[in-house]
Amino acid sequence: MIVANLVINILIVVLLVLTIGYCWLLNRRIKILQDSRGELAALLKHFDESTQRASESIIALQTASKKIGENIQFRIDKANYLMDDLSFMLEKGNKLANQMEAGFAVNRARDRVISDQKPVSRPVVEPPPVTPAAPAHERNETIGSRASASLESVLKRVVGREKAEESVSDKQQQLKRSRSRSEQELLDLIKVGIKG
Repeated sequence: MIVANLVINILIVVLLVLTIGYCWLLNRRIKILQDSRGELAALLKHFDESTQRASESIIALQTASKKIGENIQFRIDKANYLMDDLSFMLEKGNKLANQMEAGFAVNRARDRVISDQKPVSRPVVEPPPVTPAAPAHERNETIGSRASASLESVLKRVVGREKAEESVSDKQQQLKRSRSRSEQELLDLIKVGIKG
C-alpha cells in the first residue's frame, strides 16, 4: 500500500511538473501576444487610414472622369455640328463652283462664237444728196440726227449691259446675304488663299 501511494504521488508530481512547464510556456506566448497587440493596433490604424485615402482617391477619380467625359462629349457634339456645317458648306460650294464653271463655259463659248464670226460688212451710208436748194445748216442737222440715232442705239446696248450687270451684282448681294457666317468665313479664307 505504501508503494501504491508512492507511485501515485510520483505520478502527481510528474503531472504537476508538466503542468507548470506548460503554464510557463503559455505565459511566454501570452506575453509575446500582448507585446504584439500594440503593433497590431498601429498596423490596423495605418490600414484604416490607407483605406480611407483610397476611397477618397476613388471618389476624386470618379468626379474627374465624369468631368472629362462631359468635356469629351461636349467636344464630340461640337465636332459633329461643325462637321455637318462643313459638309453643308462644301455641298453649297460645289453647287456654286459648278454654276460658276457653267457660266464661265457659256461665256467662253460665246466669246469663241463671237470671235469666229466674220465681221459683217456694213453698208456704207452715203450722205443724202445735197440739193442746191438745201442750206448747209439743214445738211448738218440731218447728219447730226443720224449720229444721235446711232449713239442712242449704242447707249441702249450699254444700258442693257449695265442692267444685266446690276442684276448679276444684285444676285451676288442676295447670295452673300443668304450665306451663313461660317460660309462667309470659309469663302474669305479661300479668297485670301487664292490671293496669297
